[in-house]
Amino acid sequence: MRNKKSIRNSVIVGAVGIMLVSVLSIAADQERNPPPRDVTMTGKIVDLHCFMTDKFESSDKVKCTRDCINAGVPAALETEDGLVLIGQGPKGVARTIAPLAFETAELKGKLYEKHGLRYIDITSAKLAKPEVELEEEDPWDDE
Repeated sequence: MRNKKSIRNSVIVGAVGIMLVSVLSIAADQERNPPPRDVTMTGKIVDLHCFMTDKFESSDKVKCTRDCINAGVPAALETEDGLVLIGQGPKGVARTIAPLAFETAELKGKLYEKHGLRYIDITSAKLAKPEVELEEEDPWDDE
């Protein structure tokens, strides 16, 4: 009788230990991987093959990038902080992103981060407005 009680207690302690480790692991993952958030990001639209290998099929990088995206090569947004993979749910991104290939674009969507990777599930994409440098007028210039 004593032996069965001892085994049962060991099983219970083991199960509680496993649950505790699981809960701590989930909490650590949530701390490392922040919850998704709505963002607006700006960067250059690239296809991962040409961008990573620096092997463009032609000298026209825009056409090459567009062709690769249309062929199903994954797309990314090259930002100042690095690459962000682009997705559009189960639809894929070719229809939305290909017209903006190798251009600076503004993307809106939900940003996910996991294991050091960043992924934006886009809701809209458009050509970014170029930054305009304003010239300061000289108040003493009477021309």
